Amino acid sequence: MRIITGSARGCKLKTPKGQDTRPTADRIKESLFNILGTRVLDRQVLDIFAGTGNLGLEALSRGAAEAVFIDQATAALIRENAEHTHLAAQADILRGDVFQHLQRFLTIGRRFDLVFCDPPYHKGLWERALQFF
Repeated sequence: MRIITGSARGCKLKTPKGQDTRPTADRIKESLFNILGTRVLDRQVLDIFAGTGNLGLEALSRGAAEAVFIDQATAALIRENAEHTHLAAQADILRGDVFQHLQRFLTIGRRFDLVFCDPPYHKGLWERALQFF
């Protein structure tokens, strides 16, 4: 897995061992960002169930202003990947329950232009997350 284009183009990302985290494949990510095009530029991005940070880091590499990453288990890995890609200054990495953080953002009125939500399959987490937006 790697950053496809932008300032961190070609940087390989670390992935956790085991099957608990399932990163978005490069082909899917490339298609997604081809659709988004320049709508990523200067945007505030939220990457929930962030895993490796793959989607948010790609957005930063392509010119997003800031990305907030939330994951219960992989915050340290996301930080490593953000540092490796030289995007850490624009990354706010939060460890903990996604829904608690979303509730806090709702309470304080924090808004995002783009939200990436790629949770584990078959748990209904994306449906629950949509209730916050």
